[in-house]
Amino acid sequence: MTTNQTNTAVNASEPTEKTLDYYKYLAENVMAGTRGARFTAARLLVLKERASLVIQCVLTVLLIGVSVYLLTYPDVDENSARRLGLISTMSSVSILAIVLFEYALGRGLLASKLHDSALRATALMRTVERELAAPEPALMVLAQAAEAYEQENILTNVNHSAVDFTLHRYSRAKSKSGPVNFFYQARSIFAQALVVALAVWPGLLTLGVIVYQTVVFLSPR
Repeated sequence: MTTNQTNTAVNASEPTEKTLDYYKYLAENVMAGTRGARFTAARLLVLKERASLVIQCVLTVLLIGVSVYLLTYPDVDENSARRLGLISTMSSVSILAIVLFEYALGRGLLASKLHDSALRATALMRTVERELAAPEPALMVLAQAAEAYEQENILTNVNHSAVDFTLHRYSRAKSKSGPVNFFYQARSIFAQALVVALAVWPGLLTLGVIVYQTVVFLSPR
């Protein structure tokens, strides 16, 4: 009777094939997808922040250039003064709007959160992978790692988007064919550049208008 109860307890503690398949899927698909998407999201947030910073720098240089021009050539005609005033005003307002917009979004903070979360998800994924590779996987260790992963998602308070996950899949696409690999890389770069451009399109549009006005002003009449 005691021997049968002991055997039953041992068998109950041993993970079944179905249970192992579940944890394998959790590690290879769910955890790997989450960490990859969050790494991608963090990188894109940093790129968006840097793109906004570049736009601000260009607008600032244009604003300084207008001021220097007015100091160097104070006797400008009325039409030129109007154009320079327009360029100066648009640059000033754009810089203020971009700064406030970036502060409201907090892209740097979000990027840091997602990156740290991706690192912790990686550690949990490796724990599950190591346990699954063991001769006798411990169900308790696997269950604790899965629970820690769920808590990680809850406590992070921020998540990646479906676009981030798609871009992560684009970046991981591989093929044995060289031309196909080149296509995959070009698609990934183009998609990420498009996402960054769409995120900062108001600044890009304003910058384009101001640069056009500057070129028109500087062009010989």
